[in-house]
Amino acid sequence: MRILHTYCLNYNIGDYALGIGVKNLLRKYLPVEYIGETNIQGREFNEYYITEVVNKKYDLLVIGGGGIIHGAHWPNGWFWLINKDLISKIKIPFIIYGVGFNYWEEEGMMPSHGIEHLIETFNKSTFFSVRNDGSMQRIQRQTGINANVIPDPGFHIDLNTNYDRLEPKDYVIIQLANDKPINRFGSLEKRDKFITEMREIVNNISQKQKVIFIPHVIDDVELSNIIAKDINNTEVLDFGKFAFDHSDKMIGYYKYANYVIAMRGHGQIIPIGFNVPVIALENHPKHRGLMEELNLLDYNVKIDTENFLIDLKNKIELLIHNKKTLYTEYLKINEYLDKSSLNAFNTIKSKL
Repeated sequence: MRILHTYCLNYNIGDYALGIGVKNLLRKYLPVEYIGETNIQGREFNEYYITEVVNKKYDLLVIGGGGIIHGAHWPNGWFWLINKDLISKIKIPFIIYGVGFNYWEEEGMMPSHGIEHLIETFNKSTFFSVRNDGSMQRIQRQTGINANVIPDPGFHIDLNTNYDRLEPKDYVIIQLANDKPINRFGSLEKRDKFITEMREIVNNISQKQKVIFIPHVIDDVELSNIIAKDINNTEVLDFGKFAFDHSDKMIGYYKYANYVIAMRGHGQIIPIGFNVPVIALENHPKHRGLMEELNLLDYNVKIDTENFLIDLKNKIELLIHNKKTLYTEYLKINEYLDKSSLNAFNTIKSKL
């Protein structure tokens, strides 16, 4: 089977991680001859491309995962660059796999033309699924679409894939997000408060273990540097060294961490896939949605609460105290996620 995979290829190391997960799943469950890929944020699916490339050279089109249902300013209200009337020109099966409905509540509703485009995509697709972070409830509220819910493919980055350990010392990962600061923090004043309190957290952790900051996008580097400044036993990974052709090496850091404190969805998902405990710094509904879905809400902290510092300290103490138990819980979570993904592919195969 010749498969074309389109997803986000120009922005976020977390998106590259889910790309690895998608391909791992495709190779496990389908008879893959080869997998081509293209950037959903740059490739226009015009009539020529559909006719001469998609239909002639491939047997299956896979769209996603990632938070691709996002962006009111995009031509179709989400990232897929295809005219609504051309969707029916795709003659091979196509599936929407484990995507995120990522509209911020502050941005308002998905625009009406985006809803129309998404409904047409849903109607023409062979299989339409969203990831297990509350996206189903959000997409249903705004579009009426009843999507399949499956594990984010980023949970499967460890499937038949090896990652080298690049840091010999024990370490904790902190993964911060600094794009769209007003949406994430609520205000620049709240961002300043977050910085002050996170510096205290980092200083406390670094007394016992090294702290490694992992930026997923270039905007994250500045915030990581500000918080790490002049605190011993910390390191901010060189973003340019890894992005994006060596993303797998940066991803490998997650596998060997003692635990992770994460502000991004894939900062949560990647370590969970490695059975590494996570504390989620909630700044978007998807962060809480994922932890709730996996029964891990005890390790979720909302970043704009008055008691953020005390709450995070308590969560860290709780995680350290329960680390052995958490490892067993994570094994069970990943067994469940594996079965869910298997069920999804059984459904897909029955429709191909």
